[in-house]
Amino acid sequence: MPAKPVLDQAVADYQPACLLALFSGGHDSVTSTHLAAQHPAFRAVVHVNTGIGIEQTREYVRQVCHDQGWTLIEECAPEGWYDRRCLEKGMPGGPIQHGIMYQRLKDDQVRAVVRRFKRRKGDTVGLVTGVRQQESDRRMRVHPVAVERERAQLWINPILAWSAIDVNEYMTAVGLPRNPVVDKLHRSGECLCGALANPDELDWIAYWYPDVAARIRGLERQCFERQLPYRWGTKPSQPFDENQPMLPLCSDCPTRWAGVGERTSGRLCRDAPPRLDRLKND
Repeated sequence: MPAKPVLDQAVADYQPACLLALFSGGHDSVTSTHLAAQHPAFRAVVHVNTGIGIEQTREYVRQVCHDQGWTLIEECAPEGWYDRRCLEKGMPGGPIQHGIMYQRLKDDQVRAVVRRFKRRKGDTVGLVTGVRQQESDRRMRVHPVAVERERAQLWINPILAWSAIDVNEYMTAVGLPRNPVVDKLHRSGECLCGALANPDELDWIAYWYPDVAARIRGLERQCFERQLPYRWGTKPSQPFDENQPMLPLCSDCPTRWAGVGERTSGRLCRDAPPRLDRLKND
């Protein structure tokens, strides 16, 4: 289904107070944001600054919004919350910790924005995302519809049926710039909480963005010294529920999590923890 009818139908059916485009910095979300901005109900772009992401992605979001003339709301997670949480509980790992990260780093911020844009009790606010059905098998199972209401939040996924080729062709056609972070890491990097990450990703992050990796490895060291869980991206023992609802702002995380269990390198072995030599010798 073309994107514009999805937006038109959602607005006609639910009469939201407005449309807000959620722009993570990825290519899917810049595409859905550009589409949302063409609609009369569009009001602003929302970028959630998690406080544990790659600054170059935030700069990309700011620059695109400036160039396009879009109002940008950069909603920030509580300053220092991720670091404090790690030093109290250890590095997050697994679906349970991911739910906590999602709520505090993203969901609370989106809900705050929605409250500001509601006109009256019972209102909805349209939240336009770049979720795509073809990106993963898991995403196909948990996002069967393009529009879903969750109390005041009206989630609208206008490019749900698009392919990666569709996204690239659209960006080229309308002149949207690419995010260099995405081209290097194959993800936007706006949130690096690590709860559903692959440990090997940190080496790749270190290659391109050493300052970001140094911060995470610093937290690993401090957690190690406090005898807390210290490995970023470690898979814990609890099973992953394939039927749990997907969190809209972390739509690629379950897919990346599924791949961790298939890895057999020593870095995933509990008896040979990754980067332990660095923690002891650095």
